[in-house]
Amino acid sequence: MRRRLQFTGLAVVTIAAITGIGACTASGGGGGSAPAANHAAHGAVGGRAGASATPVPSPPRTAAGSSAGGTSYGGRAGFASVEIGTAKIRIASMTVQVKRDTTVAQQANSAEAITIGAGGEVDADDRSSGPDASATLVLRVPPEQLTATLTQLSKLGDEKSRRLSTQDVTSKVADVNSRVASAQGAIARLRVLYRHARKIADVINIESELAQRESDLESLQAQQRALAAETSTAAITLTLTTPPKIVKKNLPPPVKKHDEGGFLGGLHNGWHAFVTGAKAVATAVGALLPFAVLLLVLGLAARLLWPRIRPTRRTAPTPPQ
Repeated sequence: MRRRLQFTGLAVVTIAAITGIGACTASGGGGGSAPAANHAAHGAVGGRAGASATPVPSPPRTAAGSSAGGTSYGGRAGFASVEIGTAKIRIASMTVQVKRDTTVAQQANSAEAITIGAGGEVDADDRSSGPDASATLVLRVPPEQLTATLTQLSKLGDEKSRRLSTQDVTSKVADVNSRVASAQGAIARLRVLYRHARKIADVINIESELAQRESDLESLQAQQRALAAETSTAAITLTLTTPPKIVKKNLPPPVKKHDEGGFLGGLHNGWHAFVTGAKAVATAVGALLPFAVLLLVLGLAARLLWPRIRPTRRTAPTPPQ
């Protein structure tokens, strides 16, 4: 009975300690709580061994090491030795207009060959054909080959735009790696307790806590893999476009000038002068005709009104003879 009480107390204390460790890990402080969790587990298991005739093996010491962008972590005797490098995510984008003697498809194939030659790979390839053909490629190359690859891609045509950005994620990589190591240690300690659990309630509690810790560990490892992929290669988004079409203006055909001499030449020139003079006279008559009509109307009106407004002359009397 005494042993059962001791083991029950041991399980409750250990689960509470690991739950506290998980809460610290979820909030981003997993790296600093790993030593305390190790000491708590060692003390709990040691107390169980001292109270029982059957010694309980101490939890295995985990040495989790991972690197991303030059960052590595390791643990020994509850203390973590951290070597911090730099982890950067490099993203570039470029727009190239192919020349008229080539096609978008040909230059897209050349871009893939350049990427593979630099030790990279093609993540996406989206092309469209037709008069306005275009292609969008997502390429990944080693970071040290980024500048040389961009230089080669710019020679596929006329470079229209280029953008390059770098994001330092060293602290994020360090945080994720530390949380992974802490989660792995907590899972190892829970598995030791699970192997020595005797009561059904203890088994159920440990199984529930173990499932939650394993789920958290899988999520952290997925983040770790994603960061490792992003920092180990540089992403290039290449857009290839077709040159604009040359629009030809429809100009009227040039007028042919005839240089004729002799009688026919004189007749042609005379007729041309006559037509030109007739056009000038007709233009002048058309311009003066409205004024002439107006003057004619005013003259007729004056002719009709003048007898009425003209003063009558008195005849002088004839002198007597």
